[in-house]
Amino acid sequence: MAKSTDNVRAWYGFDSGLWVTMPGEPMPDFEAIPDVYDAAGVFQPPGDEFYEVGWLSEDGPTQGRNRTVERFRAWQGNSIVRTAVTEDDHTFQIQALEDNWVVAGLRYPDSIVTTTGDVTQTVVVQQSGEDVRTGVLDLVDGGIWKRIFIPRLVLDETGDTSHTAGELTFYEMTLLAKVAPMTIDGADRGVSLIELTNNPAMIQPGS
Repeated sequence: MAKSTDNVRAWYGFDSGLWVTMPGEPMPDFEAIPDVYDAAGVFQPPGDEFYEVGWLSEDGPTQGRNRTVERFRAWQGNSIVRTAVTEDDHTFQIQALEDNWVVAGLRYPDSIVTTTGDVTQTVVVQQSGEDVRTGVLDLVDGGIWKRIFIPRLVLDETGDTSHTAGELTFYEMTLLAKVAPMTIDGADRGVSLIELTNNPAMIQPGS
């Protein structure tokens, strides 16, 4: 495949964003999730079950992967004869700019939220279980898009929240993609995430 600057991506289009479901809801049907744009070029949200996190900081989301590979050696020549992947974690780090109920729900799992009139009270309690959601990360670069489906998403870490005069307040958090059992091409697999894209450079020869 020859080099092409058309294949260099800068994912920051206006329709880019992170979407999550409510905690404890069944995983939405992956097959029912539409493409990012329809035939007329109109943006299509991933589904009614999803709620957008909102504006993210200019750094954008950071997709991480932490792999740990164990090396097994033989006596002869101290040669590596086998490797085994013992950890393979996928994460998504974001800095949310909006102070809304979706962001608050991610930051405070198991919180007790009540609204009376125009006043909302959030009681933050010690988390007792997993706050499992389904997530979709949309990435747009002009007419090229990528929609990342994360079947099981949990809060992994949160950063400090700084309320500094003259600066935006953002809410930093790292979301962990857990493995979910799914049937793909007729076979049961443990799936971390699924990427969909209309990028022509991703089409393999013979497809």
